[in-house]
Amino acid sequence: MTVIFIAILAACLTEFLNYCVGKPGSKEFSPYEIFSFYTVWLSKRRLKQSRPKDWAYYKTQYNQVESPDNTFKKDFNKIVYEAAEPLFTWERAFGMCSVCSGFWISLFTGLYFTKDIVELITIVLLSHVTIRLLNKVI
Repeated sequence: MTVIFIAILAACLTEFLNYCVGKPGSKEFSPYEIFSFYTVWLSKRRLKQSRPKDWAYYKTQYNQVESPDNTFKKDFNKIVYEAAEPLFTWERAFGMCSVCSGFWISLFTGLYFTKDIVELITIVLLSHVTIRLLNKVI
């Protein structure tokens, strides 16, 4: 019973963190969430590294606006995320994909609560299944 509770706890923590960073990886990225700056920062970083010409173009377009308001900045952040999303590699494991991030969160949560390898594997698997189910429902 405790193993199931820990797995569900890890899955809920993953979904909560995914929501806080703007639900990246889903079709409805939101630059209005509390920690979406992390997602935008990773997106800008990936664009600068992989496609510097595209990043220069986006930055030029942004700078041409005389006084950008908050809505324009958020829309710009969403465009940058959508441009960088296909280029993500390791970023998926660190916040850009709830399933990928969920593995690490459930692994560390399981290691915190148990040292038994069977219970640890059970926690990771149950958490993974719960995350998949929550992603379909939410």
